Amino acid sequence: MKEEDAIRLLKSFLDSEGVEWVEENGWIRYRSRHGAMIWETACRAMEDALLFYGRFPFQICDRGKARCVCEEINRRLVRGSLFLAEDGSPVYHCRTDLDDVYGAEDRIAAALEYSAQVISHSWGRLSGT
Repeated sequence: MKEEDAIRLLKSFLDSEGVEWVEENGWIRYRSRHGAMIWETACRAMEDALLFYGRFPFQICDRGKARCVCEEINRRLVRGSLFLAEDGSPVYHCRTDLDDVYGAEDRIAAALEYSAQVISHSWGRLSGT
């Protein structure tokens, strides 16, 4: 799937879910919410794939401890990984392949759902570091 087709499919999916998004410099960004937790996700298309980056809205004071927490969580993840951005905020990154046109929307939905689950389940552990 071409990059522009992947972006068009992502936009269509977000619209169908009622998600408000913006496009800037090749990135699609939107805010997600789970209870009181609100974070931003940025998406970029590659050939036959979409990349998702979910940024937590806080910075870590103890980066050494946070890296250990990220490593522990990463060992249990099925896809993607947690890391610390340069500014100290945790970020969850994952990718979904879009090599099957007929299953692409389901893969996008699954990747976004998994991303939200990882962020919401990791929130307490990371915010306490």
